[in-house]
Amino acid sequence: MTFGRILGCTAANNTPKRMGAAAVALLALGLAVPAGAQQQAPATPCDRFAGPPTVAGTVADPSLIEISGVVASRAHPGVLWVHNDSGGQPTVSAISPTGADLGTYQVPGAEATDWEDIAAGPGPDPDTGYLYVGDIGDNAEARDSVQVHRVPEPEEAPDGTDGRFAEDVVVDLRYPGGPVNAEALLIDPDTGDLYIVGKRQEHAPVFMAEAGAIAQAGDVLLTQITTLEAAPTGGPPGPLGLVTGGDVSPDGSVVLLRTYLSVAAYARPEGQPLAAAFDTTPCAAPRADEPQGEALGFLADGSAYVTISEGAAQPINEVAVTPPLAATTTTTTAPPASSAEDDDGGVPAGVWVGVAVVAVAAVGLGAWAALRRRSR
Repeated sequence: MTFGRILGCTAANNTPKRMGAAAVALLALGLAVPAGAQQQAPATPCDRFAGPPTVAGTVADPSLIEISGVVASRAHPGVLWVHNDSGGQPTVSAISPTGADLGTYQVPGAEATDWEDIAAGPGPDPDTGYLYVGDIGDNAEARDSVQVHRVPEPEEAPDGTDGRFAEDVVVDLRYPGGPVNAEALLIDPDTGDLYIVGKRQEHAPVFMAEAGAIAQAGDVLLTQITTLEAAPTGGPPGPLGLVTGGDVSPDGSVVLLRTYLSVAAYARPEGQPLAAAFDTTPCAAPRADEPQGEALGFLADGSAYVTISEGAAQPINEVAVTPPLAATTTTTTAPPASSAEDDDGGVPAGVWVGVAVVAVAAVGLGAWAALRRRSR
């Protein structure tokens, strides 16, 4: 082969030529290894999203004319839970990812003042998946408290037959500074902590309650953790705008918040609480042009997120996520600073890997050349 012929010629000539041929071979090795060693996860969550959105289907149930929230079932693959906005019945409907009607479920004893969003996540029983329905709308900002209804997902998969959730645990939530209108409800899939994002023109206050505080029915005082103001990078200029919905990826690494003009994606720093995601700069994720888009949710396997507008027979718009943000995958969206550079001199770690491989190869090539000289 060609590499062998080069070494054969240099064995019969002087040392500089032997060293030159070896240097070419070693340089090839040294350049090839770091390229693979320095492969990194996506720099931002938006690098995973494949736009523009595609239409997965159309909502078939004629009663769903004001969908305000959507979330994927964690108990039953291929099921999306949705609900109507203010003035609707205290029910949650199951649909397929293409919009087929899978049945409507009553929330026992509940009232629907202004249901605005729905989330899925853990709860008191670790073996049960729960839905959290946010009765958190307050356009006049006059409610002393708002409610979140926690219901266990049904044991049997929805099949088109109407049903009723087994129970409804109601948590009354109060804001620390008075009433707030809100339309985005989030549950951390790792901890069960609850987050609400306010809907205001110039900025969006973010509130939270720890999982332990909402484990039982009763009154809970929310804590404000931050205020969001910046629009996502790559999106329309100006403030973030009116937040109308949101969701957390199944693996807990990305938060999506939608407004009427953008979808903002926040990366959760590895090993940090979900609240730390809101300290990062969001990027603009793909969005469909919807007449009054409010509902947004990830699919349960993290392979896509969907958005749905209010209105009759609305399309289900889907954005693919590659690789998926599934709970079983590694999903760091920004490499840790300590792994990108060495502490001494700022040399990338991949270069040191290449140097080590080159050194080993040099020893091997030297020994191989010596054996060939002896055999002559």
